[in-house]
Amino acid sequence: MLAELLRPVCGNVAVGPGAGGRIDVSIDSIVVGGAATHQIRTVTGAAFRSEDKIDGYVFVMLHEGEIRAGTGRSERIWRAPSCAILNPEDIGNGQWHAGSYELLTIGGHDVRRRLSSLLGAPVAYPVVFGADASPTSEGAMMALSVMRFMRSLPGAGVLPSMAMATAGSVRDVAVAVFLEMFRHNYTERVQCKAPGPLPRHIRSAIEFIHDHAQESICVEEIASAAHASVRTLQTGFASFRGVTPMAYLKQVRLEGARDELIRAGNATIAEVAARWRFTHLGLFAKAYRDAFGELPSETRRFSRAKAGMDGVLPPCDSDAGRGHEVRACAGPATHPGNP
Repeated sequence: MLAELLRPVCGNVAVGPGAGGRIDVSIDSIVVGGAATHQIRTVTGAAFRSEDKIDGYVFVMLHEGEIRAGTGRSERIWRAPSCAILNPEDIGNGQWHAGSYELLTIGGHDVRRRLSSLLGAPVAYPVVFGADASPTSEGAMMALSVMRFMRSLPGAGVLPSMAMATAGSVRDVAVAVFLEMFRHNYTERVQCKAPGPLPRHIRSAIEFIHDHAQESICVEEIASAAHASVRTLQTGFASFRGVTPMAYLKQVRLEGARDELIRAGNATIAEVAARWRFTHLGLFAKAYRDAFGELPSETRRFSRAKAGMDGVLPPCDSDAGRGHEVRACAGPATHPGNP
C-alpha cells in the first residue's frame, strides 16, 4: 500500500515497517521542472529499498530523527539537527527513523548537464557529493530557500508559458546550489578551471569535434580545422580541458550515446554504439561503465522504465506541479500521527 502511494514521489520502492512493525508516514511533495521538495514526517520510521536504479541526488535537512544509509562498515549515520547529501546509492538503501525531514531532490541528468557547462567539457565520471553539510552553511540556507520558494508557487491557475519558464528556472537554481554550494569530486576542477575565454583554436577544435563526433575523424583533422599544429592543439587541450583532443572526442561520443539511450528510442544498444563510432560492443560497454558507473543496458532499462514502457514511474520527473499529501498507516490499527 505505502509503496504504491510513494511511487509517484520516489519511483519503484520497497518499504519496510518501522517501530513495532508499523508504518506511519506523511509525505507532502511538490515537483517543479524536474526538481522536487518533500516534507516527510513519521512516528514509526520506515526502511526504503529501491527496486530500480536511481539517477538523482537528495539534500536532506533533518529537523528531528535519524537516517542510516548503507550496511556494515560502509554504513553512514546522520542525526538531527544536521544535513545530509544523499548520492544515488544512498537514496534507495536507507533506514529513516521517527522524525521530521525536509528534502530537495534533483535529477542526475540535470546535474551532469550543468556540470558539463561549468567545466566546458563532458562529465567523464559519476558525480559523488560529500555526505555532510552544516545546517547553518550557506549551501544549506540556499537549499532551504529554494524549497520554501517552491512551496510558495501557486498550484492551479498558472499560465502554461509562465509555469514552464518558472519550472526551468527553479530546476536550474536547485542544480546550481548542489554543484556550487556543496563539495563533490569535481569541486576542484570547477574552482580551478582556467580563467578567461578559450583561445580561438581550442574553440574551433571543440566546435569541430561536436559537429563531427559521429564521423570517423583523427587528431590531424581536428588540428587542421582549428588551423593549428597537432602539438599546439595537444598543449592547448591539456591546459584548458585537462585531456587530449581524442580523449575529449571520446567523452563527447559517450555522452551522445548516453543521451540517445536516455531518450529510450527503439534503436538497439549496438546501433547506438555504432552511430557514435564505437565498433567493439564490449569495449564500448567498459568505457561506458567507467564513465557513468553503469552499463548501457542499465541506462536503457531505467530510461524505458521512466518512459512507462515497463510500468514503472520515475522519481521527480514532472515538469511542474503540486503534490498532494500522502499518508499511509500499516500494521496494528492506529490513529494517523499517533503511535
